[in-house]
Amino acid sequence: MAEFLQPDSRRCSYFFLYDGSKVRGEGDPTRDGICYFYPEETPLDKQELLCGQLAGVARCVSELSSSPVRTLRLRRIKFSIHMKDDFLWALGCSMDVPTVSVCELLDQLISLFCFYSGPVRHSYQLNSQRTLAERWARYLSHLQLGSSALHHIFSSLRTIDSTNVDPLLLLKAALILQACQRCPLVLAGCILFRGRVVSTQMTPELTMKIMVYESETYSRAQRPNGPSSSGSSGGSVSSTNVFLTPSELQCLQSAPVDKDHRYSRRFLRYLKTRLSRTLSDTPSSESDPSDPNSPPVFSPAPSVSSSDSPRPSSRSPPFSNGQASHEAEGEPLDRSYYHSFHSNGDGAAGDSGPERRSPLNGGGRTGAGAGGTGAEWRDGDRTPPPPPPGASETSREEPLVPMTLYMHRVKGLVLALLVEPPFLNDTASMEEVYHSSLASLNGLEAHLRTISPGAPGGRGPYVFAHFDLIQRTLTSNLSGRAGGAPEHSFVRATSLLHSHFCNTETLQEAIIRSAGEAVYGTRSVAQETYFQQHGVLLRNSGIPNHQDSAFSLPAKARSRLLKHGVNLL
Repeated sequence: MAEFLQPDSRRCSYFFLYDGSKVRGEGDPTRDGICYFYPEETPLDKQELLCGQLAGVARCVSELSSSPVRTLRLRRIKFSIHMKDDFLWALGCSMDVPTVSVCELLDQLISLFCFYSGPVRHSYQLNSQRTLAERWARYLSHLQLGSSALHHIFSSLRTIDSTNVDPLLLLKAALILQACQRCPLVLAGCILFRGRVVSTQMTPELTMKIMVYESETYSRAQRPNGPSSSGSSGGSVSSTNVFLTPSELQCLQSAPVDKDHRYSRRFLRYLKTRLSRTLSDTPSSESDPSDPNSPPVFSPAPSVSSSDSPRPSSRSPPFSNGQASHEAEGEPLDRSYYHSFHSNGDGAAGDSGPERRSPLNGGGRTGAGAGGTGAEWRDGDRTPPPPPPGASETSREEPLVPMTLYMHRVKGLVLALLVEPPFLNDTASMEEVYHSSLASLNGLEAHLRTISPGAPGGRGPYVFAHFDLIQRTLTSNLSGRAGGAPEHSFVRATSLLHSHFCNTETLQEAIIRSAGEAVYGTRSVAQETYFQQHGVLLRNSGIPNHQDSAFSLPAKARSRLLKHGVNLL
C-alpha cells in the first residue's frame, strides 16, 4: 500500500466515504462499500486496498479502545477518520499539514455535504451515487482552492480588507442585514463581495458553508452561456434547500431581533394567517392568491419547473428568469418534513403568531425514512411509526431541520439569507425583503467596486499572522503562499506552533527556531499571533542562552503589531 501513497502537492491527497453495511459477508467485494473515492482516477484495486485496510484498522482499534479513532498515521501520509453508524470517512494529507487542520477539514467537508444534501444515509437513498460523487468533488475542490496556506492552517474565513474600506460602508452592510432580519421568516444573513465576507450575522461555520454556494453561482454566472446579472440593475435571485442542525437553529433563533418594527398589524395578521394553516391545506380554484385570507399553497414535493415555482406579482423583483429560481442541485424540499419541526401537537401552528417550533422547544418530530415518505408523528403519539425497510440507520442520524438559502446577487455583491421554507411562497415577504434592500445593495456594490483589494506588500523587516479564534478571521502582512524560502519557513513554523497550541491547552507562548531563523507565537482564549523578525543576526550557542536574540521577539512583536491593531499587552 505504501508504494502508491505518495505525498501530493495538493492539500488533500486522498478522501473516501465507505459504507460498511454493504460489505457484511466474507464474499462481499470491498468495492461495493465505496461510495466515493478521491482522486477519482485511482485504479479500483488500489481503492479497495486502501479502503479495506483503513476501515478494518479503524474499526478494530475502536472496538479495542472503546473510543472512536480520530487519526491514523502511515509513513508519508496522515489520515483523519470519522465514523458514524456504518459510514467511515477518511481524509489523507501530507505529514506537513497539522493534524488539527486535517481533522477540521474533514469535519467541514462532512458538514458541507449535510448542509446541502441532508442526512447522508437518506441522501444515498434518494440520489444516485454519481450525483452525490459530483457534490463531494465540488465541496472538496472548494475547500482546497482559492485560499492561502495560512488560511488552510487555521480554516479561517476570507474577509475583505477593512483597512481599505470606509467604516460607513461596513455599517451600511450591517443595517441591510438588520432590515432583512425583521421579516419573521428570515433567520439571519450575510453579505459577500467577490468571495469575501463584508458583514455576517451567522457563525463562521455557517458563513463558510454559504460561501461554497455563492462561489458556485458566481462562477456559473460568469460563463458565456450562464445567467449573468450584470445586465439588470436589480441583479438576480436564486434559492436552494439547506439543512441546519438543531444547535445551529437554536443559535440563530436566540439572537434578539425586533421583527415587528417595520411591519404593520395588518401585515402581521396576514403572515399569521398564512403560517397558521396546515401544510395539507390547498386553495380551491376559485381562491384569489392575492387575498390575504386565502390559504397558502404548500406542495409536498415542489417541482423545479417554472409552472410550479411561486410567481411574484407585478411588483415582484425582476428575477433573471422571471421568477424565484430553485437551483437544480438542491433536492425538492419535503414540506411535510419541514412542517413536522414547526407545528404543535394538533398539526397546526400556534394561534399566538408565527412562532417557530423545533425539536429543541418541544416541536413535532419526523419519521421520514427511505424514499422520502415524510411520515409524521406528534408528541401525543406513544411511539413513532416504524421506518421503511433498510432505513434503520437513518433514524440514528442527527435530526436536521430543512431551511432555504435565499440569495440576491448584484454583480459581485451577494445578499445571502437563511429563511424558513414558507418564505418562497410568501409573495409579500419576498417583495418586502427585495425592495427594502435593492437600492442599498446597488449603492454598496458601486462603492466596494471602486476600492482596491489592497494586495499585501513586501515582507519588510518582519512578517506576522494574527488569527481571531472567535470570528475565525486572519490578518497578515504576507500572502501565505510559498513564494520563497523565508515565507515558506514562516508558514511551516506557524503550522507547527498552531498544532502545539491546539494539543496543549496550557501553552501560551512558544518560540521555534533553526540555525538562522526564529518565529514567536502566543495564544490566548480569543486569538493566536505569530511573529518573525528579518534582518537580525541570531546568536545561537546550541543551548538556551539569555543573550540569544530570539528571546527579544516577544517585546518586538508587542511594539511592532500595535500599528496593525493587534494588542499583545
